[in-house]
Amino acid sequence: MASSLRDALVARLAALPNTTPLGLTVVASSPKRTTQLFPHAPSASVRCMETEYLVVVHCRLPLAALEPAVDPLSSPAAEGKADDGTNDESSSTAVPEPPTNVLAAAISAHVYTLPTGDGVPAASIVYISKVDSSGYAASAGPVTRELAIGVLSHFLSPATRPTPRVTATLFARSQGQYLFPNSVEGGGKRVLGGLGLCQWWKGVYESAAEALVTAGVKTSDLHLRYLLPSYSASEASGMLRAPIRAPPVEWEYKPPFTHPLLPTDTPSLATLLPSLPDDPKTRFLEELVDAAVDRVTAPIGPTTSSSSAASTSNATALGPTTSSSSIVSTASSTRKHKHNDRERIRAEAEDEEERRRAHAALSRVPADEFWERIGFRQECASGDVTGFFSISVETEGETAANHFAAKTNGASTRTAIPQLLVERLLKSLLNTDFGTRALACAGTVHWLESTHALVADEIGEDGWTACVANVGAKEGVERVVKRKEEVVTMLQPRKKKK
Repeated sequence: MASSLRDALVARLAALPNTTPLGLTVVASSPKRTTQLFPHAPSASVRCMETEYLVVVHCRLPLAALEPAVDPLSSPAAEGKADDGTNDESSSTAVPEPPTNVLAAAISAHVYTLPTGDGVPAASIVYISKVDSSGYAASAGPVTRELAIGVLSHFLSPATRPTPRVTATLFARSQGQYLFPNSVEGGGKRVLGGLGLCQWWKGVYESAAEALVTAGVKTSDLHLRYLLPSYSASEASGMLRAPIRAPPVEWEYKPPFTHPLLPTDTPSLATLLPSLPDDPKTRFLEELVDAAVDRVTAPIGPTTSSSSAASTSNATALGPTTSSSSIVSTASSTRKHKHNDRERIRAEAEDEEERRRAHAALSRVPADEFWERIGFRQECASGDVTGFFSISVETEGETAANHFAAKTNGASTRTAIPQLLVERLLKSLLNTDFGTRALACAGTVHWLESTHALVADEIGEDGWTACVANVGAKEGVERVVKRKEEVVTMLQPRKKKK
């Protein structure tokens, strides 16, 4: 059993029929406390640990690299695009031979761990924020799919899940590119429509469920849920075709997070739905809170004015009556500390008041109404199909409890880097141009070299070595793959036998 996310992904990639070598980079942040997962909970004392992950795969292109790439998230090159790998602008000017490495696929994810309390076991949320492929990995195999399955199964497997209860969720929405800017212009990537993307993710979750059952998860502890906003259960079932092989557990047509993860006496949307980054649920929650707060005029209490008066009084009393400079300095320092304490107390009081108002506003919106209304929002009803998918494991066994007690959420201290550095690497990736093969190759070299330098500077070369891995090319599979593609794509009438 793989002990780290890197090892788990290497095992998945090793089973691919890739005809070129693959390189894997997995960076994870040190666990960081946050109170923003449930920002509208009645109390700010609800704290959890957040770990951010960035997973990137690159592959070595053949020297010719003539065929446009086909990724599991894309279909063959659009009509009218040249399929010989050449660029129009290169015909007049000689271009040097580009580097042969290119980024193929990437996943950005967050893992949140909530502490145990009041008899409620600890829980974790695995949020897959962004998944993308560059479209330049023709001979790498279904890399994106295997990465997604590997991430899901790793964080929910009995030996590697961080807590007894884990829910992995995402929001599927079709878009030209998420992590590889301009990659849709490269000629080898055609993005799936909303329905096709939801079908793809449904298959990924089913494969992850099969892997979990194989790893020892009981089917009674495993739950698959999905929801296509603005569609009924019968409509959604008819839109998404049945799988070739039935999954180990039946799908439930329900939204994610139907039960509170926090022990609370006043359940509401504020304690039911976590606020995840770049998520439509989070944006809708904020709009509901803002709309409710705007209708209420915040009372101006005497606290600020009285505190200001007290501060002025103290300054007047302490200032002129001291003749010694040391006493004046001590008094000034005391006033500063008292002022800071008052500001901190006032800020905490204001935060608690805002939380109470937000919690009261969200308490007036039932969960069923929330999910019905979200189907009419633009990002969920823009003419294309979108979907919420989740898979959860809930166990109370000794194995999971002991496992959680023995580890913390996140990477080992040997490979963990500051969260700001992970965000910097992600931002660097988002600033790389993948509009052409040459730009993608040049950007790949720059990103890999800068990532190596930054991470190794933080955790050393040994730590960097534990963040990366290589998967060798498979021998003798290229011809088989091509023959299979030829049979599938050539739709010709069968000749009559004479």
